[in-house]
Amino acid sequence: MLQDTTALKKIEAMSARINIIQGGARAGKTTAMVIHLCDLSFAVRDKIISVVSDTYPNLEKGVIRDWEKLLKRHNYEQLFIQNKVKHTWTNKVTGTIVEFFSCEADDALGAGRDYLFINEAYRVPYATFDQLMLRTEVMAWLDFNPINEFWVHTEVMKKRTDWEFEKLTYQDNEGLPPSILADLLQHRGDGTSNWWRVYGLGEIGALEGNVYRGWVCHDTYKGISMSLKRYGVDFGYNDPTTIMAIHEDENREIYLKTKLYQSFLTSKEIVKRAVAINAEAEGLFVCDNAKPEMIKDLQEAGLRAIPCDKSASGKVNGKLYNINLVQERKVHYLAEDKDLEREYLTYGWRVKKSTGKTIDEPQDGNDHALDAIAYAIRDMERKPLRYAGVR
Repeated sequence: MLQDTTALKKIEAMSARINIIQGGARAGKTTAMVIHLCDLSFAVRDKIISVVSDTYPNLEKGVIRDWEKLLKRHNYEQLFIQNKVKHTWTNKVTGTIVEFFSCEADDALGAGRDYLFINEAYRVPYATFDQLMLRTEVMAWLDFNPINEFWVHTEVMKKRTDWEFEKLTYQDNEGLPPSILADLLQHRGDGTSNWWRVYGLGEIGALEGNVYRGWVCHDTYKGISMSLKRYGVDFGYNDPTTIMAIHEDENREIYLKTKLYQSFLTSKEIVKRAVAINAEAEGLFVCDNAKPEMIKDLQEAGLRAIPCDKSASGKVNGKLYNINLVQERKVHYLAEDKDLEREYLTYGWRVKKSTGKTIDEPQDGNDHALDAIAYAIRDMERKPLRYAGVR
């Protein structure tokens, strides 16, 4: 349900040329911006308000959905003329146009506007933002989850003076359903994880203590040429059983897709899910070698399933060696893979309590998808066997 919130009041009070809205999960920042822009369309006459993100599907399932909910809730639909082809809504009272477009559009940077809202700004390149601002007469708003530092912090906040900043959290969203709030708070733990820092507190992600960093988040892999190389499998019961699809492009960059991430699955259920996954795209399942009976079950179901390699390489233990192989690749993941993203953001190196020093040993227990990925990538790096000089 859309309602007035503290987040909305804070946004309404912003008046700079560039208004930066950094926030955690369920802070209500995007919903509040939709309400604010709707109100603005009635307050100004014959203006253009542009709402932008990286892809149109991302807009459609996010900010456009909130926009349409708002109009329906207040019976404003009859007060706007919608152009479904151009993705615009024209206010009949004031003549102000609210338009939605993505950075993929060929003419995205050509036309000018009075007001600009960039949704999930971390997905938009700085060069695109710069061109959009050159064509924006009055003011702009930028919202995002602070997964890590990006151009808003390094270019706008450090090099310009015409900005205001608001940090919003779930505590600013009085419209948050109790069930969603309870689910969010379950992730708090002791309050020190990077996931909670980003999504709970709205702080910039501190990836310097994490095992992995620099992964690239995508809304979609559409248009990217890649091929399936392996399925990585990590077995669990109380912990989730995870099956990760590992794709690779011509530059050896890795593209991840979560195919299964679920606890309390029996052996038969795991086999059934794996068979269904293989039916979509046949592949080699590289599995946790601690469960040979499960690997046998997969093989008996007709799947190509092998145990992973956890052995040491030289003086490097198997876990660390596998991590190093993943770190050598450029890795991409989908924004919808929230379990994978949570592991990526919270998988840190252990710190000795006695000295406070970080040691070359990852924290245990939050690495189910990440282990599955490492099993598969290590197998991809395995040199092919040679027989009499022939591969």
